Amino acid sequence: MASTLTGSLMKRGMEVATYARNGGEADGGEKQYELPLWGLFMLGATMMVAFIGMSMVEYTFGRIIPTLVMIESPPETISFEPVPTEDSDAPKKTPELEAETVKPKPITSSFRTTLQVLDSKGGFRARFRGVWVFFVSQIAFNFIVHTLLSLSSLLRFVAPIIASVALAQLSLAWTLIVISEPSPKTWFRRLPAKSTWKKVAIPTAVLAITQQLALQLPFYLAVGLGLTEHDPRQLANVGSRKTGMMLLSCLAVFASGLLVAFFLVIPANVTLVRVQASLLSDAEETIVPFDRSFNGKVIPEFVGGTGVIGMLDAWKTFDWSARVRLLKAYVKVLFLQIALYAVLVLAIFAQLFIIMGRDIQKLAPSEGGHPALI
Repeated sequence: MASTLTGSLMKRGMEVATYARNGGEADGGEKQYELPLWGLFMLGATMMVAFIGMSMVEYTFGRIIPTLVMIESPPETISFEPVPTEDSDAPKKTPELEAETVKPKPITSSFRTTLQVLDSKGGFRARFRGVWVFFVSQIAFNFIVHTLLSLSSLLRFVAPIIASVALAQLSLAWTLIVISEPSPKTWFRRLPAKSTWKKVAIPTAVLAITQQLALQLPFYLAVGLGLTEHDPRQLANVGSRKTGMMLLSCLAVFASGLLVAFFLVIPANVTLVRVQASLLSDAEETIVPFDRSFNGKVIPEFVGGTGVIGMLDAWKTFDWSARVRLLKAYVKVLFLQIALYAVLVLAIFAQLFIIMGRDIQKLAPSEGGHPALI
């Protein structure tokens, strides 16, 4: 979501820059307003800060923290009995000492405690752990998808799935780097063995398929409901009854994507991450409590097992408290992104008012004129 919002804003910023560079001429050749160079620099700096901030929210809060939530095991219940102090002057009595039970909260129960753990493992840079392998995997993913689409547009649905499965080891490496203690090794030296690919290929494919369903189902539903046939600029001329039907159709499209994400994408993502985490080497420790045996479900290879958790067991061992914690984390990230976007919009309008004063009205859209900034 953050990348979409940021991309939209950067696109609008480039429109303003091009508009000013062309002497403030609209499409019809009408002379309007030319933004000063210092104003463009101010807006560009604001967009850059916004891009960095939203990228941090997307990566640290939207990826790293949920991954840690997915693998953190329930904290063990710690029982202890208070030790009585003997006082010779005190009257002798035998009070019954009851054992007190303390159940510590999970580290990932709040963003603050999770960030504290990350910072303790490498300072502020730890909030971007795994960023290089993530960056490389994104470049490779886009390259494979674009290459397949250049062969045939019919591969639009399967191209991302093929790319995800082909790069399953990079995804595995990212997860293992994120959840484990810092290592002096570079990320490419921490790539897992080639034999691990077949252990994560199927859950990777399942996640990729659910993600495509979450993207494609709302689109084709919108086409089926006729929403793509309407020109947004002509909505004011549509009758109230038809507007109501269109609103219900939009809600149905939104609900379809939300339901697929809730019931398919999130469980598939949790399953994949936990399968990946089960492949962590015994020589490495995790930064949050983690039950490597998954309640005894993982059988080591040296005793005849597979050494990896099954997909169904990976989801079943993810208890309800952790599921609620994960959903809360996603909701927090969503509101954090919305808040940042709102602050950015207000900042841009404030800066435009400083730059243009009353002339800010000239950036308003007109018939056949230049589009609005936001």
